[in-house]
Amino acid sequence: MLRHGRNLRKGHLPAKSQPALQASLLSDDPFISYSGMSGTPLGLASHMPLLPRSHRAWFLISPTWSIENSSSVKAIRTYAVLHRLRNPRHSLIFLSNTQAEAGLLNQSGEAAVQHNKTSTTSEYIFRPLDDVPVEFDAIYNAQLAPWKRHDLSLGIPRCAFVFYRDSNESSTKESERARIDRHRELAPHHVFINEFDGTGKPVRLSSVHVNTHLNRAAVGICLSEVEGPMFASTEYLLAGLPVVTTPNLGGRDLYLDDEYSLTVPPDPRSVAEAVLALKERRIPRAYIRSQTLKRVERDRERFIDLVNEIFLESGSLHRIAMPWPFRYPVMEWLPPQIAIDRSLSGAVDAFVTS
Repeated sequence: MLRHGRNLRKGHLPAKSQPALQASLLSDDPFISYSGMSGTPLGLASHMPLLPRSHRAWFLISPTWSIENSSSVKAIRTYAVLHRLRNPRHSLIFLSNTQAEAGLLNQSGEAAVQHNKTSTTSEYIFRPLDDVPVEFDAIYNAQLAPWKRHDLSLGIPRCAFVFYRDSNESSTKESERARIDRHRELAPHHVFINEFDGTGKPVRLSSVHVNTHLNRAAVGICLSEVEGPMFASTEYLLAGLPVVTTPNLGGRDLYLDDEYSLTVPPDPRSVAEAVLALKERRIPRAYIRSQTLKRVERDRERFIDLVNEIFLESGSLHRIAMPWPFRYPVMEWLPPQIAIDRSLSGAVDAFVTS
């Protein structure tokens, strides 16, 4: 068991100055973590330079933004090589959200496989609700930031928005209010669901409440050009909503299918026409959900196979198996020092292992 959380406090910036970190501990003996590249090139591994060199450790690392370009991969490769020089008993495995990302990392010399992190989305939270009436043509779950391209929804007759401010607080009270006011002037029948707290920050809804609002709409929309895999896309599908998307990089297309999704040019008319076309198809929500779960479960099985290979390589007798053995949501956003301390104390969730 690894118990070195106290030593890691040295040499780190105050938690407020660092972006939140997505991290989960899969096993503490052997040490296996699963984390996102939020604010660091190597996820949790970037925050752990003082982990004793004698300890074997595996870091599964997932991009939180598209790295489908040579400059990003070159930088990641450089950081990975330097990390292994300092920590020769650390293994880094990149879980890429697209096959193209995995291919680029493999070509650079890094171990990488395709695994879209949205496969961890809870199907118990995101699901169809028969007792919730449909009020909107579409819904968009996205922070109020320019790159989310909310204006592409302006042609939709009735559209709702669930929104939030990201952990880096790149948006401000003024920019959010200005975006909402302008949008309402152009589309008075559009509804912004969240309330604001006393400081002017959007009150983030619980996942259960998000799911309720998703069920109030006929279609889910994804409008950014580049981002990460976009959990909202998978949440729409598990709630039974068909999806309209624009061409993009990042991995949100993985679970989409021509039966219940349309990819259209990034202009308001095309988006609106696609929303109404999918709405008219009246695709059963249970069907969209069941087809999505088949794809999600295949990815989960491959993930479990990978973790079991690490157990085998380490000499551990532990093994995990389907059904999906996470007890709590994985990839939870945490202040970096909390993620580090929880991981090294063995307290971060993980799997139920046998």
